[in-house]
Amino acid sequence: MKLFPFLKNSLLCMLMLLGLTSATPLATSSSLQKQILYFMQQGNTRESLTLYQKFYEQTGVHHFELLEQLGLILLDQGSRIKDPEIQLMTMFGAGIAGNDKTLYLLEEGLKSPYPQLQLVCLNLVASSYDDKADDSLLNAMLSSELLVRFEAAFHLAKKKHPQALAHIESLMIKLPDEVHALFPQLLALVGTNEAFMILRKMMSSPNRDTRLAVIHSIAQTGRDDFLPQIRILASHHDIRQQETCAKALGLFKDETAIPLLERLAQSTNLTVALAALQALYNMGDQAAGLKIISIAKRHELFATALLGELKGTETVLKELISNSPHPLIKLNASLALLEKKDRQCIPILADILIHDSRDLAFVKTHSPGQALSYWKIIPSAQHNLAENPVVYELSVSMREEVLAKTLELPEEDFLKIASLIFELEQNDLVPSLVELLENLQTPGAIDLLKKYQQKTGAPLIRNYCNLALYRLKIPGSYAENLKKWISEQQGQELIRFRPFVPWEARTGLASYHLTPHETSRLLIESFESLARSQNNEGIQVLLEAIKNGNQTNKYALAGLLLRSIQ
Repeated sequence: MKLFPFLKNSLLCMLMLLGLTSATPLATSSSLQKQILYFMQQGNTRESLTLYQKFYEQTGVHHFELLEQLGLILLDQGSRIKDPEIQLMTMFGAGIAGNDKTLYLLEEGLKSPYPQLQLVCLNLVASSYDDKADDSLLNAMLSSELLVRFEAAFHLAKKKHPQALAHIESLMIKLPDEVHALFPQLLALVGTNEAFMILRKMMSSPNRDTRLAVIHSIAQTGRDDFLPQIRILASHHDIRQQETCAKALGLFKDETAIPLLERLAQSTNLTVALAALQALYNMGDQAAGLKIISIAKRHELFATALLGELKGTETVLKELISNSPHPLIKLNASLALLEKKDRQCIPILADILIHDSRDLAFVKTHSPGQALSYWKIIPSAQHNLAENPVVYELSVSMREEVLAKTLELPEEDFLKIASLIFELEQNDLVPSLVELLENLQTPGAIDLLKKYQQKTGAPLIRNYCNLALYRLKIPGSYAENLKKWISEQQGQELIRFRPFVPWEARTGLASYHLTPHETSRLLIESFESLARSQNNEGIQVLLEAIKNGNQTNKYALAGLLLRSIQ
């Protein structure tokens, strides 16, 4: 019996030396660091971070190398859990970490059986300029998912990778002619002489869609050595081809083709005639512009949309808005006026920016040859587009773009529009609007942020405005408000993404960015803003959320932690 206290004390000492008890005295930083890492490696995040808090209290400073190790361990653990949601969180965390040590996780994610996860990893890998990242893109070209292979091909072409052309050509050979119309954009993006040789051959394709896609792509690259072929194709009797070629000849400002364009401008087909008139106007033919105006006055939608590109059409556009009984004419005339920075567009813009019981969405409609377009209204969008979320997402993007353009109106008008969006709680536009106000940084913009930071019954608006004021370093209790709100949200699921938009549908071939929905985006930006200040409080808030918040979130937050200590 006398040995028992001795054995008990000896066993306790052994456990303490091995780092297997949280009761270990804070003898040395080194031994405590080992315990912190041990518990994290064992999956005991809470105990690990409790000990880290003691370590921080002992030293008075954050140990960035140790924090990096903890973040990397968490992400590695998340990647081994088969739950798709946790894997998505983990890959998002690995992607936003900005740490080369997480690249292997994204490479593993590309092997996932879930196409969505492959696409997430692919786009995150593509943002890296590491040679290993490029190797991952090449490996993604072997995916069984065609969408993933196209996305990888897009990124390889955008990076002008030396092997991009070979992989794109190989993929094209394996697919039927009906799909080949997707490839000219990629080949033009590669931009090598070999790629343009393939495009030249494709201009003779028996598939009309492929020929038209080549002409569109060539017109965007400025390769005027293709003009002889475009002129020949323009002389054919195919209506869609004539329209596409007319548009291209105008972009090239090919004065040699003026007689041909003048003949096409007499076409009985409206879109062919308009495309030719637009081309002639771009080459200085004012009479062609007057003809477009005359057609627009007949309430033709494609012509109305073109008026935004013509000089001196403000009066005509205002008449169309006032006199036309057609909602689409009013809509497209207002958007044309917005292009001209004319404030008379504001009344109709409310129909675009303010979502009401009509549940309107806005979809761009193209002419048969894709040379012209106008905006179409879809009512009851959530019902009518329930099975087409990409179209709904493009409508949200259009509204965000319209909002951004209102910033070019007089500031007084922009701030009135901003107030209306806040008052009517247009939450899908709030993130973009607050960003615009934050970038504007005028006294009026700051006053508006302060006003709606106090808005009752609208937590998303209130907290977004609070975040902007915190980032602008405006004096006030904004940091405390931010930390309090984050603390209240710890149990919420963190990431809910907006729908994936395929590369060929993105405006200007921009990269796809993971864009969380409004509340998720606010929470991520709030964490990031606090942590990026690299002050002790910001990192403490992040560690507290990893320790005590929704445990699904901790893998994404680990990425934010890594990013904040770079």
